[in-house]
Amino acid sequence: MTLSPVFRDRLKAIERRYRAVFSLDEYDESLALRWAFGALVFAYYVAFVWWTSSDALTIQSAQKGVHVCWPYFQECGSWYFLQTLPHGYLQTILYMGLFGLLVHAVYRLSRREWALAQLSLLIPFLWHFIAVFVLSVLNVGNYHYYLFFFGLILLFFPHKEFFLKLCIVLFYFLSTIAKLHESWVLGTYFSSLKTGLPLFPEWSIPFWTNLVIFMEMVGAWLLLSKQVVLQRAVLIFFIAFHLYSGILVEYRYPSTVLPMLIIMFGPFYRYSAPPLDRRSLIGWGMVLCMFLLQISPKLIPGDEKLTHEGNKYGLYMFESNHQCVSSTRRYWKDGSVTESTGESEIARVRCDPYTYWFRLKQFCARNKDSIERVEWTFDHSINGAAFLRIVEERDACALTYRPFGRNTWIKTDKDNPAVIGYPVENTYE
Repeated sequence: MTLSPVFRDRLKAIERRYRAVFSLDEYDESLALRWAFGALVFAYYVAFVWWTSSDALTIQSAQKGVHVCWPYFQECGSWYFLQTLPHGYLQTILYMGLFGLLVHAVYRLSRREWALAQLSLLIPFLWHFIAVFVLSVLNVGNYHYYLFFFGLILLFFPHKEFFLKLCIVLFYFLSTIAKLHESWVLGTYFSSLKTGLPLFPEWSIPFWTNLVIFMEMVGAWLLLSKQVVLQRAVLIFFIAFHLYSGILVEYRYPSTVLPMLIIMFGPFYRYSAPPLDRRSLIGWGMVLCMFLLQISPKLIPGDEKLTHEGNKYGLYMFESNHQCVSSTRRYWKDGSVTESTGESEIARVRCDPYTYWFRLKQFCARNKDSIERVEWTFDHSINGAAFLRIVEERDACALTYRPFGRNTWIKTDKDNPAVIGYPVENTYE
């Protein structure tokens, strides 16, 4: 079938308009952006590899009540539609479809067909956003925040190269808001572990943790410098930092951040002046949003490390070494009473009271005809300090959770919660 010249001209006009709206012509002008697009595809691949065999977003997880929704969308389980083996193939069908789109995006990128490459990533971008920020809080990690903002800039924003660089620097800078705590200033996150800080003696922990704080708060801005020696020195530091951090966090975080860091600030680096035109407003709006999300826990009274209220709205990795004990006494309508106790074992468990409450709420809903009430206590220790009883409730089933404010049933450090005991040293993993 041969298209008429008029129709071909209209198609070309639509494509030119589309490229202009999403600033896709910038890929013609920047080799770094083309490599960054490839790094974005790789990061989606890594994310989806982990999710392919996970049951976190399956119908079965909602039926068992083991899923955990965001506080602002506590009915997420009713939206689950995936099934994985042995129950069905829908999840693997979805992820193989996404894999095909990633391969297609790389093919279109190799042909410099920016519009088709971008269109190929729209569905992976949307699924990643929905899976992380709508359907489950269990998928949340700093690498997913990075990936979301990288995708937002590369697929939709003008001034892509500048805002991608600024975004990377801001991720370092904003993470220090969570690190300005004894966990990092005194190094107690690592000194309270059995294994300490990998490869370094215990006495040196405060030096290394404060060096990281300084470099993320101050040094990261030199990545944007015109001074080649300073810029390269800081780049080498952060490359070494991510390679070292992989000892603890494994591949997911470095595989998302490190390729983009090297591409934007390595051999392809060129100084980019801050854009101040009308088209840049969307990028600066994103920057403002990042700041607001990061400071949101500070707007809720109490130590967010203890209560976790608002803690996941910004970067929160390695904020504290947590240990907790959740105990319930379940009173059934037939007069019987059952008791249950759960204890955290590793430092990476965040011990968020909301997570434990949410699953208790699911239990109450599933057993509403036979359960009378659930008595609940929750004891929380940070960085090897005393266990504090921050929850002591007669009926967890009757509790509600406010997503953006104080929940008075969770005690803060200002409420003088009872000291229950002291923990032993735990392990990182």
